[in-house]
Amino acid sequence: MDNDYIMLYQGGQFDLPNMDLRTYRDEYFPLEIELESDIFYELRVRYDIQPYRLRDSSNQELDEIRDFFYSHKDTFYFLFEQSELIGSCLVIRNKIQCMSVARKFHHKGYGTLLTKYAINTALKKGYPNVELRVLRANDPAISMYKKAGFRILNEEVR
Repeated sequence: MDNDYIMLYQGGQFDLPNMDLRTYRDEYFPLEIELESDIFYELRVRYDIQPYRLRDSSNQELDEIRDFFYSHKDTFYFLFEQSELIGSCLVIRNKIQCMSVARKFHHKGYGTLLTKYAINTALKKGYPNVELRVLRANDPAISMYKKAGFRILNEEVR
């Protein structure tokens, strides 16, 4: 997509603190839908990605999203502080498919921790690099990914 940057990480693994990371369970579905509905709303409006909030998807679309989440349940990670969802990341093979951090927890290092955890997950499986796509207008995410060691592959494309 012309609206996306493709980013690549080719470094090593990270030393990380112990975190309360859990793999996907059906009970997390509404939490994830609300999280993504909130944090990606402005970007979805800007790029006219409908529905603007995932929670406004049709029942069929929600079922398809739920099936997708479940089919990747072993590599869909959720970070909690006690019972409160901080954020999530979905890793499919060597790709970070989705990264979300609740607004309340922005600018506290959780996105970086989740990113590094996702990188470690892919590298431990033997992949030599990690890829992701990010909307060009998502400057905070781009900055965070660069600090974690990603580089943009298609910067010249507009």
